[in-house]
Amino acid sequence: MTVRVGKVTFFDWVSLPFRSKWTDTFIFRIDAHNGLPPFAFRSMLQRMCAYMCTKRSIASLWIQVDSPGDWYLAEVKRSMLPGLGLPYAVTHIGDVPQFESFSFQPPLLHEAPPHPPTMMEEEQKISPDELKCLQVLGRIVKGNVQDIASLTGLSEDVVTELLAGLDNRKLVIHKIGSKITGDKSKPVEMDSVPLWHLKRKGLKIALRSWGVPKGIEFTSRTEENLHLIDTDHRHISRRWLAWLKAAWPQAEIWAGWSEVRLPETSVLPDALAWGRIQGYETLFWLEVGDEHKNREEIEEITRKRLDEAWKFCQETGARLVYTQLSVNWVHKAARWALNKIPQEAAVVLGNRRKFGVLPTVEWNVVTSV
Repeated sequence: MTVRVGKVTFFDWVSLPFRSKWTDTFIFRIDAHNGLPPFAFRSMLQRMCAYMCTKRSIASLWIQVDSPGDWYLAEVKRSMLPGLGLPYAVTHIGDVPQFESFSFQPPLLHEAPPHPPTMMEEEQKISPDELKCLQVLGRIVKGNVQDIASLTGLSEDVVTELLAGLDNRKLVIHKIGSKITGDKSKPVEMDSVPLWHLKRKGLKIALRSWGVPKGIEFTSRTEENLHLIDTDHRHISRRWLAWLKAAWPQAEIWAGWSEVRLPETSVLPDALAWGRIQGYETLFWLEVGDEHKNREEIEEITRKRLDEAWKFCQETGARLVYTQLSVNWVHKAARWALNKIPQEAAVVLGNRRKFGVLPTVEWNVVTSV
């Protein structure tokens, strides 16, 4: 039940009993299949918590994460450090936090505080699959059917039908839009083909599904490098999940994101997917292209990317499959940097022109098609 404190809303509220006293705890829920990476929420939650500190100083926060495996929850928890300004706990949905689970001691009251005001949600007749499409568009801003199908995990035929229905209800629109440049001094350029965009009402539904209150900024939800939308490079990145599922049908691919900024990491993967392969929870890191670089640059950047990717995985214990989709001469140059593969990592080299084709994963080894 949605509760409100001033202009801020939360998914629910509970008073938890600790030491014969009671907390004043607000609940925020994160679904790992909501189209967003786990580190997208920190800045938005900081704004919500800063506001809460001025309105309800005894409040604490319980972040409930609905996800398979452990990596997504671990990254949500890690991304909240050094803190949100009020006590918070992060658990799998269904698990109740212990007193020691909170980032610091939550204020305790001698009796349970009154329930905060509830609010009626405007009923939206949106199916779970329709919501996935809106959420993906809320992150990528605009894209084609293949992009959206890959990132939602749905088939292209299903996505085509869903988008047509959402278009009829004026939640999305198929149009040729202007390119995103970030430089208003340059002439306006248009995209080369029509792409699917969210309309204002569709974006509002996506934001509310993520728990974003009206008036709270949530720009961290979007892809990096939006100026590269409508390029072949970006389309390949967005199809990474579908590529993995086609190449390795025995693997479980739970979620993934194109152009995602990673915390405390200086390099930016073209795409990152998360799932399980050969029984191990794994991150599938993608790099596309590099044909515009010379051999020395390719060797240097490959070494740096692999090192950063492995350090990132070590933070939460996930395994790593590092993939380079390029042409043969780029692979040959990259191999000079691939002579020290960690025991719990694998490197695979594929052809960017052969969708759905990847070599077998072998740990501590470089494999190629």
